Amino acid sequence: MSDSTTPSAHGLIDTATLDLFAKWRAEDATDDPEELRAAEQELAEFKRAMNENRAATGARLVFP
Repeated sequence: MSDSTTPSAHGLIDTATLDLFAKWRAEDATDDPEELRAAEQELAEFKRAMNENRAATGARLVFP
């Protein structure tokens, strides 16, 4: 077992990866209203595009 893994009831937990995710989340955090608005708009456009593609192929919508 390496130093970056920890045993758990569900197997090994890759703590190095979890630490990296936490670091990225902290780096990306913002309370700037314009950045938040832009991120919300980007997410809405992504969801719309995903649904349009799935609807065109007859697949179940991911974001109903």
